[in-house]
Amino acid sequence: MRISTSAMIEQSVRSMNAQQNNLAKIQSQISSQQRMQTAADDPAGWARGMSLDQVLAGITTYGSNINTAQQRLGLEENALADSGNILQSVSALAIQATNGSQSPQSLQAITAQLQQYYNQLLSDANAQDGEGHYLFAGSSSISAPFTQTGNSVTYNGDTSSRLLQIGPQRTIADGDNGASVYMNNSSGNGTFATAVSTTNTGVAQLTNSQVKDASLWDGGTYNVAFTGGNYSVTDSSNNVIASGAYTDGGTVSFRGVQLTFSGAAATGDSFTVSPSAPKDVFASLRDLISLTQNPPTSSAGRAQWQTQMQNLQSEISRSFDAVTNTRSDVGARMASLDDASNRLQDQSVAMKSLLSNVRDLDLAQASTELNLTTVSLQALQLAYTKVQSLSLFQYLR
Repeated sequence: MRISTSAMIEQSVRSMNAQQNNLAKIQSQISSQQRMQTAADDPAGWARGMSLDQVLAGITTYGSNINTAQQRLGLEENALADSGNILQSVSALAIQATNGSQSPQSLQAITAQLQQYYNQLLSDANAQDGEGHYLFAGSSSISAPFTQTGNSVTYNGDTSSRLLQIGPQRTIADGDNGASVYMNNSSGNGTFATAVSTTNTGVAQLTNSQVKDASLWDGGTYNVAFTGGNYSVTDSSNNVIASGAYTDGGTVSFRGVQLTFSGAAATGDSFTVSPSAPKDVFASLRDLISLTQNPPTSSAGRAQWQTQMQNLQSEISRSFDAVTNTRSDVGARMASLDDASNRLQDQSVAMKSLLSNVRDLDLAQASTELNLTTVSLQALQLAYTKVQSLSLFQYLR
């Protein structure tokens, strides 16, 4: 077999080019501190790395959603806290207004305070986040959910909530619709409302109303009438379903409900009991403001006024409960978000560790390979110069 000089030179050049490519690859790995520069370096490892990249991208997205939800729920919690404080103050003013020692001037001051609370509550209901989105508009967060037209407030949002994905199989509402917080109330005690006749001449007034046995309440309309020291309860067909002697501070019970009255009842006085009707907190506040603006001028009028105040106090109390319950739910969701955030951080650390094992370069090993490749390349270059200088004339000489 003949080995020509040109073949030896060509082989040397190929070997030097290969070592130069290896050297460039190692230098690039050290520069990027990444073991794989292309998928060809390790197809299985490259695919594994891409899969881990997708998991980390999902974790980043979930983390961003958690931050958004935490921000919005934090602002909602502040608005609900303020609304709860307002309703507590309104309840205190309502109790204060029923004090018989209040003068017309002091009632005017209470009315002014109630109006301020009304405006502030409406402002809370239209609270926004830092991006101009309304907190209580449901999924229609770009428009103000509550508008006032004349003496009524209208809810313009929807009854759904925005859901953000905070995990592969987990979503969370980043807000609550205003209908459930501020509009979902009813008149009276929530089951029935008691209205006093404006023609009453006695001073009997309703001081308490409650459901003693919900299974007996049929949702009908009833009339409680007083005659000669006795009471009778009739249904809508004028059938007497309960009767007895009336005593000041005594109770009247029928169909699972119980009414407590105080004060002397005159013959012909009456009260109507009917199912509660939908009534939002703003309507209750307006009625309360109207009552304080128009204080009674007679004993009989005051009894009627007090009965109306009792109904409104019950409505405001339930509105406060609705706000408080929503606030508690928001707190539970915020705690859930904190837990989800901690879990994502743990997952992120674990995924990054796995990705490091797949992609990161062993610097010590790479440095050794760099030195060996450099020495090998230098040896090849030296050998090449020797081979290139060989000729027959030099041999003969």
